[in-house]
Amino acid sequence: MNSIAELQKKVKHSHKLRITNYDDESDEELVLTVKAGTSIKIVNEELAKNNQAFPFITENPEQTIGSLYATSGAELSDSVLGVQIVNGKGELLNFGGQVMKNVAGYDVSRLLVGSMGKLAIITQISFKILPEKAAKNFQQEVPIKNKENSLRLIYEKKLKKVFDPYGVFV
Repeated sequence: MNSIAELQKKVKHSHKLRITNYDDESDEELVLTVKAGTSIKIVNEELAKNNQAFPFITENPEQTIGSLYATSGAELSDSVLGVQIVNGKGELLNFGGQVMKNVAGYDVSRLLVGSMGKLAIITQISFKILPEKAAKNFQQEVPIKNKENSLRLIYEKKLKKVFDPYGVFV
């Protein structure tokens, strides 16, 4: 391969793609980017084919990954690396990314976890995934956020001015 354009073409036309430089792929830590409307069941099935897993578990496999993101808390946000959203101005924005470290300031991708769809439309999310063997050591159930605490409401009100200045989301 001689250029980035050639690489892009290969990626666009690939059905499955795995990039690795390890002999034993079972020890890899990888990143998965998934559309928000994808069911957890489908994601888990694809991960299992490659001996990979989320470092969290969920109760409802029919739930979409986006709804889990929008209703969860810290247990899930620890696995979030990036997010793509449509804000209240209709702009497509990307935060975080497909990297293990994010040092670009505010970690918006984790901040929006549990926002219940009040700040933006989540279009895709990037997660840290682990080999199945390692994931079992970290997996914990992700409870659905039920309570509103006063501090969160204060932050949410201020964030709404940034992400939803026109008051589109309720």
